[in-house]
Amino acid sequence: MLPWIAWWSGLGRAWRRKRMLALYWCFHTLCALAAALPLMAIAVPQLGRSRLGDELMRQFDLAWLAEIYAAAGAALPAAATAGAAASAILLAGAVYLAAGAVPVLARDEPAYSQEIFWRNAGKHFWPYLRLSLYSMAAYGAAFAATALLQRGAEAVWGEGLEARPLVMTGYARLALLILLSGLISTAMDFAKVRLALSGSRQSLRACFGSLLLVWRNLGVVFGLWACFAATGALLAYVYVELAARLEAGGAALFALLVLLQQAYVLARIGLRFAAWGAAAELDPILRPLPEPQPAPAPAPAEDYQI
Repeated sequence: MLPWIAWWSGLGRAWRRKRMLALYWCFHTLCALAAALPLMAIAVPQLGRSRLGDELMRQFDLAWLAEIYAAAGAALPAAATAGAAASAILLAGAVYLAAGAVPVLARDEPAYSQEIFWRNAGKHFWPYLRLSLYSMAAYGAAFAATALLQRGAEAVWGEGLEARPLVMTGYARLALLILLSGLISTAMDFAKVRLALSGSRQSLRACFGSLLLVWRNLGVVFGLWACFAATGALLAYVYVELAARLEAGGAALFALLVLLQQAYVLARIGLRFAAWGAAAELDPILRPLPEPQPAPAPAPAEDYQI
């Protein structure tokens, strides 16, 4: 029941921040465009020299990436540099936006303005950036743990003639990796909320403290993640089904397809807001903040006689 209540409360907090949702979407789009420009500077000239690449791009076929790889040749170092630059832009933009949005959702105060959003973004950017870097260690540990599962299966069944055990192990590894990644992502949501509510800048402590919180409350956190995972999967299914029907309608429905894509982006941002809001609802329950110490009473002033 507690994960369901937190999920519903997170949706409510996200719905009350419609102006912040629009601001987040605009800035998110600018960050995505800035990250795409270095890659397009490499991709567009290569695709312009290839009929096959042009055809693949027209059909939105991901095989056009292989076409770029085959045709780039000497441009591969530049492509790698552009990819690294795009990744850095996306990381910095995502952290900056989260630093502005999470404190607003965590406190859920009625007053809101762009000035509050940008002040929070500047104040919490560096703690959140350090937190995102620390979280990579947790994701790396999850990937290594699931890789050990695959290696163990290969050691047991690798020399056999039946491939079914290895295939099933691959499925189990993928499911476990998705589960661990979801729990780690939820733990980082709790860490962001804790940094915002406490005003602390100790990102490493917040990271490992939130991972420990997830371990101690595994059932509650798993239920919360499952609610948002199911909601995201339902949104993706609806979007894919509608997009397939609009693509089959030709150029007449292209404008509707573009609007549908942007609506899906807004829905995913709203779902991200809801996840932060749900973490803010649960965090004070699972680990209450310490009570503030009362301020000492001022010493009575001595009565001097003149």
